[in-house]
Amino acid sequence: MPGERLRVQVAGRTLELSHLDRLLWADAGLTKADLIDYWVRVAPYLLPHLRDRPLVCTRYPDGAQAPGFYQKDAPPGTPPWVRTWPYRTREGRTIRFLLADEPATLAWLGQQAAIEIHPWLSTIGHPDRPDWVVFDLDPGPGATFAMAVEVGRLVRHVLAALDLDAYAKTSGATGLHVFVPVIPEHPYPVVTAFARRVAAVVQRLRPDLVTTVRAVARRPPATVYLDVLQNGKGKTLVTVYGPRPRPGAPVSMPVTWEELERGVEPAAWNLRTAPARLRAVGDLWARAAASRRSLTPACRRLGLDVGADRLPSPV
Repeated sequence: MPGERLRVQVAGRTLELSHLDRLLWADAGLTKADLIDYWVRVAPYLLPHLRDRPLVCTRYPDGAQAPGFYQKDAPPGTPPWVRTWPYRTREGRTIRFLLADEPATLAWLGQQAAIEIHPWLSTIGHPDRPDWVVFDLDPGPGATFAMAVEVGRLVRHVLAALDLDAYAKTSGATGLHVFVPVIPEHPYPVVTAFARRVAAVVQRLRPDLVTTVRAVARRPPATVYLDVLQNGKGKTLVTVYGPRPRPGAPVSMPVTWEELERGVEPAAWNLRTAPARLRAVGDLWARAAASRRSLTPACRRLGLDVGADRLPSPV
């Protein structure tokens, strides 16, 4: 019934849920109950990729069609069993970042109408040293997803020449995300500098297709923006398997390079269809997370002096 409050059990935790009939994606007829159900269903695949990573959530209490707001600090009323991590900012403020390591936490985030979950590129075990390098490929108004895929292949080609693996996922919007799993031995500035060097090489290969210009108004419209700015500390991209506040409730989904070669339709994966794909193909991102390599040789080949910045890898 509208407005009814329910007490439910999720993996041994008791949660109180309310307003389950509230439409979050009105165009698709998807409610808060659908979001909570989705988070719980994908939890076995998603949680390994969120564990020990500070989260930034975007909440949409009035639905995906209305403005949302970012949530970094654990809000009042956060259950005591939800793990948090205190982080002291340069200004002296302490932020209690949420951590997700059990299905009930995801269900509780769904109750908060947290449509988007953005994990850090580093974990609380080594917060200053990321274990991912990311490239965000964003097609301009005159570009297409197929053009983003072409740029993704170029990024992969350059990384392969540096003896690094690259893994792709749809952004859940119009673009593509390319992730590089690395050993967490370098601080964020080194990783960002590396990403900039790679982006510069890719742009030189196809200046007609690729832009690294940050100002939207100055980008050629029929190009793909190769964004490396998300490699900074505290910067994030939407999580793998994470829904987006866009029409149809699309989901950011891992894809193989072979699938991209054959052609994919990113909108085909959404809140309703993503669980079936996961059951069919499993967790494609697990392979990425298990194949971390040192970034040091690649940095040196690109002319980056990383000797003083390299730190011992955490055990």
